[in-house]
Amino acid sequence: MSKPKGEPTSALARFNERFGLVQRLVITIPPANNRARPANHASGVVQTNNPKAKKEPSMSLDISKLSEIKGLLGACLVDCDTGLTLGAEGGSKFDLDTAGAANVEVVRAKLHAIEALKLNDTIEDILITLGKQFHLVRPLDKNPNIFVYVALDKKTANLGLARLQVKAVEETLSL
Repeated sequence: MSKPKGEPTSALARFNERFGLVQRLVITIPPANNRARPANHASGVVQTNNPKAKKEPSMSLDISKLSEIKGLLGACLVDCDTGLTLGAEGGSKFDLDTAGAANVEVVRAKLHAIEALKLNDTIEDILITLGKQFHLVRPLDKNPNIFVYVALDKKTANLGLARLQVKAVEETLSL
């Protein structure tokens, strides 16, 4: 793979090309309004000229349907290992990042209790009832290290319907 004489090429570029260390990436950055995003480039990064490259699994972290729950104060998707919020919806009344991270401890405590009691069971959801709010924590069936946290206004929310909606949204997530 030699270059024609007279074409400037750095020694490092020639070395990388000769030993196959060149990896070309095509990066597309969609506009803010998302109208012109190519259908095949959802992740924004496409590798070319690398037959050994592994295909990225598709991920969906969309919890926007939770905004349809009557009485929703806020919702987020949280990684139990790190306490980081992976997605959020609503939450203008309080800090969802803090609420999500705090509920990591709730989930860990319940898992510890299940283990200590030798219950051989899993958490379907955890309900915390406050004076004015319901807080619902639901670890994902497919990945229990990630959970959906939902805060609801107790006066306007229908807890049964909210639980059904959270379960329906969980089924649309893929990690």
